[in-house]
Amino acid sequence: MRIFQIGFNNCGTTALNHLFQASGIMSLHGTGRYWREKGHPAVQGRNVQLAIHRNISAGRPAVYGFDDFRAFFGMEFSQGGLQIENFRRFALLAEEYPSAKFILNTRDTDRWLQDRIDRQGGRYLQWAMDRTGMSLKGVLNLWADDFHRHHDMVREHFRADPDRLMEFDVDSGSVKDLIKFARSANMRLSSRHWKRARVSDHWQIPDRFRAA
Repeated sequence: MRIFQIGFNNCGTTALNHLFQASGIMSLHGTGRYWREKGHPAVQGRNVQLAIHRNISAGRPAVYGFDDFRAFFGMEFSQGGLQIENFRRFALLAEEYPSAKFILNTRDTDRWLQDRIDRQGGRYLQWAMDRTGMSLKGVLNLWADDFHRHHDMVREHFRADPDRLMEFDVDSGSVKDLIKFARSANMRLSSRHWKRARVSDHWQIPDRFRAA
C-alpha cells in the first residue's frame, strides 16, 4: 500500500515527509535528494519527479522503479521553463494503485500565498511572473484560483470513495487523525516526529516586488 501527497507546495510537504521518514516509512520527497545522498540505487543519477513524469508519458506505472518506497511527497519539480506537477495526476495514481491512499495537504489560502511569495527568497514568484507575463496581483489571483480549483477537483474525484482521501490542514489539523489514516494503509507513525518545517518568518512581499 502506498500514500501519495496531492496538495501544493508550501503546505507542509517537508514536515509530512519528515513524519513518515522518521517513523520508519520509506518515503520520497521532491527529487529524491535525501536518498540519493544515502546512496539508494533507485535514485542514483535520477530526478524522481522527472522519472515519474517520464513513466506516465511512456505508459508505465507512475512510480515504476521506486518499489522500495511507500509514501511520496513534494511531487513536483520546476527549473527554468520546465514545470512538472505530478501531484495533479491523482486520478491516474488512484486508478493505477487501487489500494493507495491520498493526502490532500492544505492550509489557509492567504497564509499559503504569503509563504509562496517568500519561497526561494522570492525567486519562485519572479519565475511565475516572468513565465506568465502577469503582474504580482495577477499571479496571486492565478495561484489562489488554481488552489481552490485543485481542491474541488480532488474532493469530487474521491467523493464516491472517501476512505481513500484525507484532507489535512498542516497548520491546525490533528496529527492523531493523520496517524489513524496512515494506519489504514498499514503505516505506523509516531506523533513525536510531527513538526512544522520551513515556515516563513517574513509574511510579507519582498521589497523588489512591492511596486509590481
